[in-house]
Amino acid sequence: MWPKAQFAYRGDPRFSYCMHLPASAHSVGSKPRLLVAMHGSGRGCMAYRDALIPFAEANNVVVLAPLFPVGVLGDDNADGYKYIAEGELRYDHILLGMVDEISEIVGCPFDLFHLFGFSGGGHFAHRFYYLHPDRLASVTVGAPGGVTLLDNTRDFWIGTRDFAARFGTSPNLDAMRRVPSQLLVGAEDTQEFVYPPAVAHHAADMESLGKNRLQRNETLFRNWLDHGLPSERSVLPGIAHEGLRVIPAVEDFLARTISTTGS
Repeated sequence: MWPKAQFAYRGDPRFSYCMHLPASAHSVGSKPRLLVAMHGSGRGCMAYRDALIPFAEANNVVVLAPLFPVGVLGDDNADGYKYIAEGELRYDHILLGMVDEISEIVGCPFDLFHLFGFSGGGHFAHRFYYLHPDRLASVTVGAPGGVTLLDNTRDFWIGTRDFAARFGTSPNLDAMRRVPSQLLVGAEDTQEFVYPPAVAHHAADMESLGKNRLQRNETLFRNWLDHGLPSERSVLPGIAHEGLRVIPAVEDFLARTISTTGS
């Protein structure tokens, strides 16, 4: 195996991943954990993998960093994975297939795994949480530009009223309440923006979520607390929209979660 390489996903070679196997992963009696680090719009999967290596070595954690390229369907769409489905593609199913592939490589089943995503990866991570809480040991959602609320009065992507029609299942709140969650954002992540009408995921009521990522993070946090989800919020001083700089806060949450739950 080439430890620093990017590997084509066998189930669909349009997609790939890089990974890190800690030195202890193949030790006798070892049961490593799995952390999935989901990239943002810049597709910096290797940078996230590399930043997490010291934590992975110290805690016997396998790191899987998928790559969902821009324009998979030939249309230059950079955002499809953020919203789970794009045409016939289901990015949640692709990730689960990658997890199965990593399980085979490591020789260890990963029935549960930790999921972290920042920016575009934060889009993906919280929507994956709504669909597959039964597969998550924890979820960390970092500063997505748009958030989906648990709200049966509004359709996706703002709310979840049509979730079952779109994805075949509705959010299972009982299962979600068993998953520790972290919402994080930089205190300086205050650029105001909405998606213009020309963008595929334009939403006329996007400003109801807040004017910037900092406010939208708080809106999602309050929504999760209102639904009894075990969530904590980290607002990181001196940080704007900088994914690699939030890694220490992610690692602190993961270390506490692993210590508490053993997962």
